[in-house]
Amino acid sequence: MTSSLSAKVDSRPSEVIPTFRDKRDHEFYEYILNDIPDLDLELFNLINSLGIENVDQWEDAYVQSMPSAWRVEAQFTEQLMDDLGYLSWDGPNEGPLPDFILSHIDWQAVWDCELCHDYCTIDYDGVTHFFSRNF
Repeated sequence: MTSSLSAKVDSRPSEVIPTFRDKRDHEFYEYILNDIPDLDLELFNLINSLGIENVDQWEDAYVQSMPSAWRVEAQFTEQLMDDLGYLSWDGPNEGPLPDFILSHIDWQAVWDCELCHDYCTIDYDGVTHFFSRNF
C-alpha cells in the first residue's frame, strides 16, 4: 500500500503541492484529477487507504462522486439501478416501472441490505465518493 504522502508549501499563499514517493504515485494522483478535479493530498491518502493504489485499480473501483446529502446512498442506489436497466420493465405496459411502484421503493434499504457490501464510500469536503470493493 502506498505510504502516506507529504506536502510542501509553494511560495504562493495557500498553495499546497504534494510531493510523492515516486513518479508512479505522482502519475496516479494526476490521473485521479480527471475524475475528481478537487482532489487534494488528504483525499488521495484516503483513497490509498482503501487499497486503491494504481490506475488499473482506480478504473475498476471508482464509480462516481455525488454531493453529500441526506440519504446519498439511496440516491446512488436508485441511479445505479436505472443505469443498469433494472428500472425498465418489459411487462404488460412495455415501459419503465410506473411511478406508483418506484415511489414506494426504499432505496436506502436496498443500499443497506444489498449494496453496502459491494460498495464503499469516502465522505470528504461535502462530496461522497463511491467505490466498488471488487477491484
